[in-house]
Amino acid sequence: MSFIPMDSTHLTVALQNDVQQWRTTIYWAQQRQFIYNQNLTGAVMDGLGVASGDKALIQAFIADLANFNLLAQGQAHATGSIFLFNCAGVLGIT
Repeated sequence: MSFIPMDSTHLTVALQNDVQQWRTTIYWAQQRQFIYNQNLTGAVMDGLGVASGDKALIQAFIADLANFNLLAQGQAHATGSIFLFNCAGVLGIT
């Protein structure tokens, strides 16, 4: 990771780049949650032959997207989730 520049011009550019990346991430999460909710239901996963344990991990990831989107809207979800744990679980699906 690069250092934060100490002159105002480069600091402004670094901040603008980081905020643009952050906004892009938020928009991505909103779109993906909507698409998964519309197209990857439990019935669809059953039809694809997704194992129940894998299905639970996928559903946890979709819930993580929903929780992230709530947080981006200024609302904290009542229950927490370990986002990185759920990501690792989904990445382990074979």
